[in-house]
Amino acid sequence: VAEVVERDLLLVGATAIEDKLQEGVPRTIQKLAQANIQIWVLTGDKVETAINIAMACNLVNVTMHLEKVSLPDPPHIAVNDPRFDELLAQSRAERCEATTNQLEGALEAFRQHKASGTRRETALVIDGSALEYAIKIEEEAGEVTLGRLLQFTECCKSVVCCRVSPKQKAVVVELVRSKKGVTTLAIGDGANDVGMILKAHIGVGISGREGVQAVMASDYSIAQFEYLQQLVLIHGRWDCQR
Repeated sequence: VAEVVERDLLLVGATAIEDKLQEGVPRTIQKLAQANIQIWVLTGDKVETAINIAMACNLVNVTMHLEKVSLPDPPHIAVNDPRFDELLAQSRAERCEATTNQLEGALEAFRQHKASGTRRETALVIDGSALEYAIKIEEEAGEVTLGRLLQFTECCKSVVCCRVSPKQKAVVVELVRSKKGVTTLAIGDGANDVGMILKAHIGVGISGREGVQAVMASDYSIAQFEYLQQLVLIHGRWDCQR
């Protein structure tokens, strides 16, 4: 359709929107990381944008090894194809196997690097397509046994999940909470973050331009991301002591 419609056009102008980080975000994330808190980023942005944001907020740096797990676009299967169900099942099986192989390869490479005696910080970057099958692998592993995804995240300093849906955000939080047995905190500012905020032990909403859905669903509400440092490291510590 685009090839037919978008022909002989004259470009009159273009509009760009700059989505800047809030003040204090890099410093806050650095402090939380120093407190041995593993940080996951669950975003709908594409891989390149997510990596740039992660670097801008000190979640990923140039000395880290970035392990990327992604899948190409699925093959087109005509709905009226008599073998539609068979081809669809075959495609899903192949994509699941490809995800498993990538995670296993990354895990094995990390173990070999660790056995050599050299220390290297690792960050995982996984897109929504691969995450879909990684979650399926986790669910098939059982309620206690960690699948390949969570096994590898145990080795990572940080995790960046790109092109994820609101439902996937909630499922990831629930998996980490139930299978790793850790205390989870989810923070967001929009309606697409409500699911994961509700699934986490502690939900934090940021009040701002994205609406009030995240704030209404959260346990705590803050005006800026940088206030999370005081909420977690000071008030959180006091709560644990009490």
